Amino acid sequence: PNWACIATGAWDGTHGVTDFHVHKPGTSPVNENIEQAFSSARIKAEYIWDAADRAGRKCIVLNYPGSWPAKMKNGIMVGGGGMSPNEFRDGLPKLQARMMMCADQLVTSGIYPGGIRGKFVEAESWKNLAGCGDEPLEMEFQLLFPAALQKPADTSWYVLAYRSAGDDYDRVALSPTKDFNDAFCTLAQGEWSKKIFTAINMPNGTERQVCFRCKLLELSDDADDFRLLIGAIGETTGWSYPAEVAAQLVSSEGTFAPQGGIFGLSVGWFGLDTYIEINEQYAQWMGDAASILLTNYPWDLFFMHFHPTDWIYHVIMGQMDPGLNPDEATREKAWAAHLRIYEAADRMLAQINKACDKETLIVLVSDHGAVADGAPFNPYDVLTKAGLTVLEEKQDETPSKSKALAVSERVVGKGVAAHLLQPDLKKSRAVPQRELYIYVNLKGRDPEGIVEQSDYDKVQQEIIDALLTYVDPQTGKRPVAMALCKRDARLLGLYGDGIGDVVYALYPWFGGQHGPILPTAEWGIGSLKALLTLTGPGIRKGTRLQRTVWLTDIVPTICYLLDLPIPAQAEGAVIYQAMKNPDMKADEINKLKAALVRMETALQRGERQPWDKHECA
Repeated sequence: PNWACIATGAWDGTHGVTDFHVHKPGTSPVNENIEQAFSSARIKAEYIWDAADRAGRKCIVLNYPGSWPAKMKNGIMVGGGGMSPNEFRDGLPKLQARMMMCADQLVTSGIYPGGIRGKFVEAESWKNLAGCGDEPLEMEFQLLFPAALQKPADTSWYVLAYRSAGDDYDRVALSPTKDFNDAFCTLAQGEWSKKIFTAINMPNGTERQVCFRCKLLELSDDADDFRLLIGAIGETTGWSYPAEVAAQLVSSEGTFAPQGGIFGLSVGWFGLDTYIEINEQYAQWMGDAASILLTNYPWDLFFMHFHPTDWIYHVIMGQMDPGLNPDEATREKAWAAHLRIYEAADRMLAQINKACDKETLIVLVSDHGAVADGAPFNPYDVLTKAGLTVLEEKQDETPSKSKALAVSERVVGKGVAAHLLQPDLKKSRAVPQRELYIYVNLKGRDPEGIVEQSDYDKVQQEIIDALLTYVDPQTGKRPVAMALCKRDARLLGLYGDGIGDVVYALYPWFGGQHGPILPTAEWGIGSLKALLTLTGPGIRKGTRLQRTVWLTDIVPTICYLLDLPIPAQAEGAVIYQAMKNPDMKADEINKLKAALVRMETALQRGERQPWDKHECA
């Protein structure tokens, strides 16, 4: 929702995306009937770049979630269907994503969740093995292509373990054939490959051009212990408008990083250092792509999004906080990792800044802050205790997805416990949904509703009372900081058909890091407050704003300063306090009026000299 607020200037109730997921209209209000909202078609408010485009201004949008597909006629759109280029999320459940071509893969001799397990055997029928020592070993494996948008044809590659010097296995080669000269790369332990470009066959006989990088994570002297990370394989085209732009965004070292490697880190494929390296490569790709776009194309407005600073807090926020982690050594390691992510972001920003001139207005804004994960909160605990919800007798305690994916979802702060429970809709008056909503199971609106329209307000109040009086038995504290009926939630910018009948928020020491927590919340080293900086012509220097700024204020301020048309549904205010002269537009208009008076006076005088007397008719 906040991404849409930033780029439209409209509140959630206006632009229509009221959570990370949206409820499918006409279905029962259970979590099985929600889906991710990452399509521009879902946004009911006009984006700033669409407003600028209709006025003939040139716009470039890079990796802005929810911006795809493009509606602009003259602009450039790169990515926007997910949180990184090559990724698409719209309409998918939970936190699932689909990739062009696929997500990370691990080839290993060990047992790792989601890994491709193989065994080395004596290498046979290989060509060009001169210099590979005695008794090279081979492992053939079939790529899984996880999260593929379209499943490729069956593809097998080979790993060759060999002795480049001495008696120990010290290098591996990854190859599509049993010819060493065809190898994509040769690696020693801890080494990343160069950027690899190849083609992948599709079931219909066509080929897709792709790129990726690999890292040899582990290779024991006898090759019994082996792990090779094949980074996300991304297609080189198919995710830009115009289509030909994608092929021009060439980065020699940068790569795509769906979810920033969180899955591999969470299930033990690799450690924190490799995770950081994946995000550094992604920052490099983003910096290179932005620099190419800003340098090679005319533009008036450039919008982009960068996610690793969010991912890193999901990974290590609890380890960074001394109130939650008393071990100084792990805290220092977490803070060092945090610093490396921000240094990568700084290098990316430096590239972007270099491509801009001194007359460029630069706005840097975060969509939210973060606190560490708190105690778990399950709204079903509240509703069942209050007799508002009855769970189905036979609950499936096993996730419908792999346990590994469940682990990765917990790492990014999205609890899955409530999503696994099913209410008995024939007996339940209240149903929790998404991050912060409770629905009244209403007759005439919901397919299996049981609450009469006349009892709607009464049940709303019962839900609110239950939420505000519930005490968590594990901590002895109340989890719920705020609960409002749908009517009153308008003061939060939440209204319309996209929200529940009750809106609630948690104290920051409960639940995930952001989402169901008030934006003013602070806990430990964390804060939900967002960051905003502005720099450029007309902006005051060295000033810290004291006023409250809303995300909806960003678009009106940009439009005011750059004389852009206001998007049709923008509702925010101009941030006048950030400007050297808040009256700059009024001063410009007054100067123009004065100049117009002078011109009109000169035209009325005609050829008469100032000393000529006025002659009456």
